[in-house]
Amino acid sequence: MTTRANTRWGTLVLILAMGLSLTAQTPAPAARPTPAPKRATPALVVMIVIDQFRGDYVQLYGKQWTKGLHRIFTNGAYFPLGAYPYSGTVTCAGHTTIGTGAYPRTHGMIGNSWFDRESKKSVACTADAAVNSVPFGGLPGVEHHGPKWLQTTTFADELRNQSAIPPHIASFSLKARSSIGMVGHAGDLVVWEEDNGKWATSSAFANSARPDIDAYAKAHAVYAQYGRVWDRFMPPSSYLFSDEGVGEVKNDGGAITFPHPQVRPEGKPDQTFVLNWERSPFADEALADMAITFSDNFGKTAGTDMLAVSFSALDFVGHRYGPKSHEVQDILARLDAQLGKIFDTLDRRLGAGNYVVALSADHGIAQIPEQVTALGLDAGRLTAASVNTRIIDAWKPFATDAASPIASGNGSDIYFTPAALAVLRSTPTARQAVTDAALATPGIAKAYWGDDLALANAGDDAIRHAAILSYSPGRSADLQLILKQNWMAASTGTTHGTPYGYDQRVPVAMMGFGIRPGQYLTSASPADLAPTLALLTGIILPRAEGRPLTEAVVR
Repeated sequence: MTTRANTRWGTLVLILAMGLSLTAQTPAPAARPTPAPKRATPALVVMIVIDQFRGDYVQLYGKQWTKGLHRIFTNGAYFPLGAYPYSGTVTCAGHTTIGTGAYPRTHGMIGNSWFDRESKKSVACTADAAVNSVPFGGLPGVEHHGPKWLQTTTFADELRNQSAIPPHIASFSLKARSSIGMVGHAGDLVVWEEDNGKWATSSAFANSARPDIDAYAKAHAVYAQYGRVWDRFMPPSSYLFSDEGVGEVKNDGGAITFPHPQVRPEGKPDQTFVLNWERSPFADEALADMAITFSDNFGKTAGTDMLAVSFSALDFVGHRYGPKSHEVQDILARLDAQLGKIFDTLDRRLGAGNYVVALSADHGIAQIPEQVTALGLDAGRLTAASVNTRIIDAWKPFATDAASPIASGNGSDIYFTPAALAVLRSTPTARQAVTDAALATPGIAKAYWGDDLALANAGDDAIRHAAILSYSPGRSADLQLILKQNWMAASTGTTHGTPYGYDQRVPVAMMGFGIRPGQYLTSASPADLAPTLALLTGIILPRAEGRPLTEAVVR
């Protein structure tokens, strides 16, 4: 018998008290049934983000997986219609949405960077000059990252604030914006790689380097990976499509096709070697090993701990090789094995039914434009200069001086100078002229003014609605341009950041404690994961906009 639970937060206490069993719409038989939970809450919450994991990869490449990815999509609760509802589909926005259960309009992390009107320069979403790098392994730290710009709390923050037993919280990624986005303002261990092979945290999370992490970083130095060869993980016949697709961009000093040796012409590691290492499965191996090593004491109390891992290699590889490449397939096949190691380790330490896994991605990726045009479809590349030039020319009849009206423009986000913005707001003809000029640029589909988006009136325009969910007053651009499908400002390879399905659609899946296995053909968002974890752990999220995935929860 199927019972529909009222998902409003006001009824959650009643749901917990009555112990209603919520049955999935289309449950699939579980190959490995989850043991009945023996605890009131999970011993451990595991948040896994696979950077740039398109939603259709499960159908395209799922037959290549036999370990961790296979397990969660086969034996867990899988929502194949999972998608972000907003337009700014980039790493910082996605990780923070997963971490908070809120959308960019609420959590404020609207992009990987934006133009700060006060300082008149671009700022990274985790930039904070007031904090210092805390490096591991003896190398000097140079970056300054923290949660300064985050405008709400994460699930991890509330777990720490509301738990009777203080939780252990750890987060690992190559990217600071990923590691911080998943946990927010605090954590025992919040680690990223400073793009030069050095693992680090910052004084926002720790005053000094932990000796055990320091020793680990020295014993597992990235530079010690020099000389390894990235070759195919599976038999060549297992891969779909071509190993030399049109428009693919090879690693620096390497080849487009397999194998990809991790070497340099000078015979020793350098900065380019580190960048190539980041674009290899060896980076994911390092993250998985760190997560396993430093979560050894997690889940050992009557409370709930949290482990978050964002695997970054797929994103670095996908930008260069595209979604149909052998490299993307190989990264996923190897990551399947790494996740299998993590799950098997947690099974031994905690028991399969005593921890819960939430898995998603921060965004998808577009196909390489040259591959799209080869099929006879519309696609292309534009430059920020092409957009800015048209806007400046349209502005000239209304200008009072020779200064450019644009303070910052990257091809999609246009920030105007205060003087120009005052004229544009008071002179409808000037505003219309600029709008028309932007829309006349090849590759531009729609133009939305920030003050219109602030009114939150989308009407029947689905793309405007997506833009509203990404709009943060005072932080977002004055004029937001939406590119046409399969068009991008990237000069090579491919990218993301649009309100189209290939960027918005990502997997949403859960497994373990309190989760009913099955495939659920209901709408879902990565923003739903934090509210579901909150339900399972008895935590209240004050500003969540996602919903608990109650159809997949066993109570």
